[in-house]
Amino acid sequence: MIFNNGAPITYDDWYDQGHEVIPCKDKKPVIKEWTKQKFQREVWKHKYSTGYQKGLKLGGKTDFDIDNHFAKRFIELLKSCGAIYGRKSNPNSHYLFLGELESYKYIMPKELEHYCKDFSHGVTLLEIRSGNSHQSIVPDSIVEDEDVKWNEKFSGIKSYPGDLKEDISVIALSTALCILYPSKGARDHYCTAIAGVLSHHTDWSESNINNFIYNLAFRSGKEDQNSLRERMAKGTNAKNNKTKNLGFPKLAEILKCTVKTVAEIFSWVGVKDSGSSFTEIKVYETEPKYWQLKYKDKWLTIMDSSHLLSYTKIAVHIVENCYEIPPVVNPKDWRVIIGDLLKNVVKVEAPQEASYYGHVGLVFLNFLDRWKAEDKIHLGTNATWLNPEDKHYYFRLDSVTEELQRKRISYELRKLTHYLREEHGAEPTKITLNKKEIRCWKIHKDELNKVNKQSLGKAEIVSKTMNAEFEKSKNAF
Repeated sequence: MIFNNGAPITYDDWYDQGHEVIPCKDKKPVIKEWTKQKFQREVWKHKYSTGYQKGLKLGGKTDFDIDNHFAKRFIELLKSCGAIYGRKSNPNSHYLFLGELESYKYIMPKELEHYCKDFSHGVTLLEIRSGNSHQSIVPDSIVEDEDVKWNEKFSGIKSYPGDLKEDISVIALSTALCILYPSKGARDHYCTAIAGVLSHHTDWSESNINNFIYNLAFRSGKEDQNSLRERMAKGTNAKNNKTKNLGFPKLAEILKCTVKTVAEIFSWVGVKDSGSSFTEIKVYETEPKYWQLKYKDKWLTIMDSSHLLSYTKIAVHIVENCYEIPPVVNPKDWRVIIGDLLKNVVKVEAPQEASYYGHVGLVFLNFLDRWKAEDKIHLGTNATWLNPEDKHYYFRLDSVTEELQRKRISYELRKLTHYLREEHGAEPTKITLNKKEIRCWKIHKDELNKVNKQSLGKAEIVSKTMNAEFEKSKNAF
């Protein structure tokens, strides 16, 4: 089709209008280093005038490329475009503007890719292609036996009258949420949760949210008129007492995916979900267990499992280790976030000597051996005494706790005594000193022989690297 409205068709048309076109085959440039070359008219005429596709270099231009047809349901969100083209199987799929943006592909997250299995372009929904390192196959080209043609309303390649990236991002979010629009029974909560996210995590007005939800519900093609009327006030009602807590967790529940995945979609419109900063978790299978939680690019060591259940305590770890104000996460959202992480927890086998109890045990056994005295009278001076008759070490519990304090190891007395009983067979007793009965503990000397010397050596190495973490722990023992 020959246009008389200024639409460039031939190579001469593009050249005369100040645009660079390069020869392509199968949508790929056929010349090397094409991004650096200034292609000349004469070269095209003599070598590439027939049988080649025209690839428009996108230096100073942006091609908004629609790969998923659901996006066309929301194309009216674009304010205007005077240069639209496509081919029979995907008409009006390219929107060309003056001015450059950062190139970007809007791709459905991996957890939700099964929603896209029947689409010709798979998980790719939209693409922004811009800058001199990109090109677009333009009209008067043939792609897969189909002519690439201009929309008949061509009025020129123009600058966009607004924020193009922002409007494309809204189209991308609308497209994804439309594809994901649930079956009957979950739609109201779905729309309410979307409104909740936009209300709490963006500066969108109630009116904008209302329009977004209504347009989404309407374009889904799944709602009747009564339901559509209900969807019109979702932005207005997003913060009422019944719905204010509906947001990322509810969407993750409906879509059967993680909060992180939902957050990825909303990040297209600038939503920064605080939960998405937590990406991995490891558990070291010692006794007791301890954890490492990845926050941004830093691993937080959590010595007390109960801390994982309290975001208030996690926030303290962030302050102490990252020197920043923690993001705001409400308790309900935190339970969902940590629950998602635990589904994919990495279990790390660790020897007993590397555990917190192993560390305490090392200090305790060294204390028994290092401070033993020849006479029980020295029990009053924090020493230990090996009774040659019953072959038991005798020690005072407060001497053990003082040794732990010197090593900067926090403890809880109830847990300490349980550990001494269960792991070392220690038991409380009484002994007479200077005609006075005192309370103490005893442990058989063979207990020391049970300790593998190699393990103790490992424990000494481990303890040096873990000391800083043990010092930070509160009532971990």
